[in-house]
Amino acid sequence: MHAFINQPKMKYMKIVKRCWVSLVLLCLGSMQVLAQEARISGRVISAEDKGSLVGVTIQEKNTMNGTITDIDGNYTLTVASEEAVLVFSYIGFLAQEVSLNGRSQVNVTLQVDMSELEEVVVVGYGTQDKKDVTGAISSIRTEEIQNLPLRSVDQALQGRSAGVFFVQSSGMPGAGSSVRIRGGNSINGSNEPLYVVDGVPISSGQGDANSLNPLNTINPNDIQSIEVLKDASATSIYGSRGGNGVVLITTKRGKSGEGRISFNAYHGFQKETNRYDLLNAKQFETLANEASLADGGPLLYDPSLNPVSTGWQDAMLRDLAPMTNYNVSATGGDNGTNYLISFDYFNQEGVIKTSDLERYSFRLNLDKEVKQNLKVGNSLTASYVKTNRANSGSIFSMLTTAPNLPIKQPDGSYTQYNNQGIGFNNPIALLDGYQNLNKTFRTIGNAFASWEIIEGLTARTSWGLDASFNKNDTYMPQSVFSGSQVGGDASVFTAQTYTWLNENTINYKKTLGEHSLDLLGGFTQQSSRYESLGASAQGFLNDVTGTYDLGLGNPDAAQLPSSLVANWVIHSYIARINYGFKDRYLLTLTGRADGSSRFGANNRFGYFPSAAIAWRAIEESFIQDLNVFTDLKFRASYGITGNQDGIGNYPSLDLWDGTKYVFGDRIVTGITPSQVGNRNLKWERTTQADVGLEMGFFKNRLTFVADAYYKKTNDLLLRVTIPTTSGFSSGMKNIGAVENKGVEFSANGVILDRGFKWTSGFNITFNENKITSLGGEDEIIPASSPTVLRINQSLGTFYGYVSDGLFQSTEEVAASAQPSAKPGDVRFVDFDENGVINENDRQIIGNAQPQFFGGFNNTFSYKGFDLSVLLQYVYGNDLYNLNLRTLENLTGNQNQRTTVLNRWTAENTDTDVPRATATKPTDVSYDRYVEDGSYLRVKNIQLAYTIPSGALDKLGVSVMRVYVNAQNLFTFTDYTGLDPEVSRYGSDNISQGFDSGAYPNTKVFTAGFNLSF
Repeated sequence: MHAFINQPKMKYMKIVKRCWVSLVLLCLGSMQVLAQEARISGRVISAEDKGSLVGVTIQEKNTMNGTITDIDGNYTLTVASEEAVLVFSYIGFLAQEVSLNGRSQVNVTLQVDMSELEEVVVVGYGTQDKKDVTGAISSIRTEEIQNLPLRSVDQALQGRSAGVFFVQSSGMPGAGSSVRIRGGNSINGSNEPLYVVDGVPISSGQGDANSLNPLNTINPNDIQSIEVLKDASATSIYGSRGGNGVVLITTKRGKSGEGRISFNAYHGFQKETNRYDLLNAKQFETLANEASLADGGPLLYDPSLNPVSTGWQDAMLRDLAPMTNYNVSATGGDNGTNYLISFDYFNQEGVIKTSDLERYSFRLNLDKEVKQNLKVGNSLTASYVKTNRANSGSIFSMLTTAPNLPIKQPDGSYTQYNNQGIGFNNPIALLDGYQNLNKTFRTIGNAFASWEIIEGLTARTSWGLDASFNKNDTYMPQSVFSGSQVGGDASVFTAQTYTWLNENTINYKKTLGEHSLDLLGGFTQQSSRYESLGASAQGFLNDVTGTYDLGLGNPDAAQLPSSLVANWVIHSYIARINYGFKDRYLLTLTGRADGSSRFGANNRFGYFPSAAIAWRAIEESFIQDLNVFTDLKFRASYGITGNQDGIGNYPSLDLWDGTKYVFGDRIVTGITPSQVGNRNLKWERTTQADVGLEMGFFKNRLTFVADAYYKKTNDLLLRVTIPTTSGFSSGMKNIGAVENKGVEFSANGVILDRGFKWTSGFNITFNENKITSLGGEDEIIPASSPTVLRINQSLGTFYGYVSDGLFQSTEEVAASAQPSAKPGDVRFVDFDENGVINENDRQIIGNAQPQFFGGFNNTFSYKGFDLSVLLQYVYGNDLYNLNLRTLENLTGNQNQRTTVLNRWTAENTDTDVPRATATKPTDVSYDRYVEDGSYLRVKNIQLAYTIPSGALDKLGVSVMRVYVNAQNLFTFTDYTGLDPEVSRYGSDNISQGFDSGAYPNTKVFTAGFNLSF
């Protein structure tokens, strides 16, 4: 379990006073003899700094009668007798019993419990005191993310952990995200980290911006801690799945003591962060006329008229999209049994009308001490998530549909044809009639037994399950143009995934004098089976039944159903040695052997070792004599991890697929080879070296952590072109290499801690990504993306033409490499100087990788008020604004941004916006579409007030906290798109940093409260 913060005394106590809400004890004491009752009052302070302690539990001994201190450390309590004994207890401090002896005023000074000041962090297959950790691990505490309107747990990583780069792919409810820990390692494989929830590795494939995030099924309110494992020493225990880093999510568990019930709720609304400024109807018609006339066409619209404008953005976007969350939990324990039960409801309506997400979740965590040396327990969560997704095309149609078209015709039907008689999908018709409903039930859990065979020797076995059941209904109605062409289009898709896990470990811990030893060994096995079934139909009489009865579709347009079964298995052996000498010289040796069904018979097993050393220099007398440091540790690690995700389940095998043949006068079904296998296929292997420094000053009021790392991924799982004589165009091979190197730095400080308290945290990461090998090729240019993979360049490199202003005269055109251009067209640089602009003139025009990124968090508190502010920033990355390619195409067929009002004309030549033309001669990828994506964002602001306990006693409430919260409040950027935090293609490794019709990101404003009984 993740314990409380491992900082020396001062910092720990301050965090406790801000963050911990103690158990309320209702006044149920003896009331038999009223004459003997006594009212006791007093104040509780810390022996360390004489500061008030808020939330200290005061209990009349051997009764249920009790109370807690308020924000000034004061308390009042009515007890049964003047001779009663009071028990004062507070986490991090030694409990104290005080006999009243007739007193009515009792002031108490609590002593720090030194045994609880060590922070315990979760590591793979166990826990460690932070001081003994030799790897690079970042921790996020539950106090940092409580009450935040998180749609999924991965959002908690943004700006709070050095080395973690997070991008929310879009603002759609339930949308996926992209997470990179110390840069991207793979080209065709996955770059997403491994997520482990209470010991169960879970699937987290994100897909593009329109895909749902599987982490939505985990309730953020259940989280106790998040650990991010970054270097090879920390991640190699996960072997072939640790190459992209590991995120360990630990949920809350019950604790011994009186039961506590908590109720948390918030309600708020969302507003899109930005809108495009688009042409009105008059401006649009003027542009359309100009473009048509420029190419010898007719006048399309009467310039003397003043047409009515349709605000498509206003029609599609909610003014305020509500968001609500309710959470109730019960926790406690006695007689060796601890429990936690929680229920959670979350509802989010999207800023685009008809899009929403609704989640119900339940958690039950139990721990039972059967005997002194035998413990059993379980972690179980179940969730049901229902999501209505907006049609991805409706967002782009919202921006491009002509503003002189009405939403509906006079007869009440939706407009389906533009002024030229060309059919289009009316974006409002898509909202009102289109259905894309996804329902997912998911349960994640495990059960374990732990047996201490002899002192220090513990055997543990666990069985885990991750099961999900998904159903997706999609219907394109006849009220939409594309649906009307086929009589409505319905499809139903169901899928289920069962993943089971068995882990068996044995752990031996022993301390002999100045030597400490922690040995771990084990065997694990995991298997997953995926099944899906899909069916579709067209040609319905009307839109009434939608997807409810596919049999009502036109039998002449019947489509064959589809189904799929896939599975994978992995068997593993793990071992780890932790050795310490004099509590200052530390050594960690880790190894894992993985055997996977995904890889070739010749390379079924992979081996992933690591080693780390650390020197706790603060334990040296000559360091202590300096009187400078309160903590000082040097560490270094080196190891190998792997990657096997993102390439499917059968990349090493020859595969066959169905196809259609013409046989005589009939179309028949047959099978044909679809994939050439590679029996030598194996894991991507990432080697990583890391050196780290941890420092603390002024009794750890100020702490620093710095890491420098270098990692290189070899044997990339790359799809390459093969001779067509093989019958295939491409195949999967282990070729190529990518490297990442960088520096991480984080600092935390207690600036003030008296009446007014101020704590601060800052982190920054510099990472350089580079492709070092492509298997003998210098570059690979993807056919359908304006990107390039090139040696010594990074992933996410944009590729296209370089502009050199606009042509101003026919003489300039005649002297150029673009003889068919006209004044007002874009002039491109002829780099090879051959007099022709062609693909050989393309250059690198940008890069999606940031130079640095990070976060800056500050918390201020006074009396019962606290204010927290998180700033998050990214610098040096470029974005490819594909929206510009449409919103500035100047053809007059689609609506445009108002920037085209500054387009080139004979009277307006001092501009960089090309002329209007219906033929668009420069419809190519060039540097105008690449923009600086750097930004600074006020990510979160929260203002809260904790009501004094004395005001709540009569209500039976121990703690009440009220707050208001604002997320994504301000963004400072030069990017001209809707939002600089965007990645249209989600976790795609090649097409990073693209903005194309993405669902708008949002500002979120919430107000809520926390109650404890």
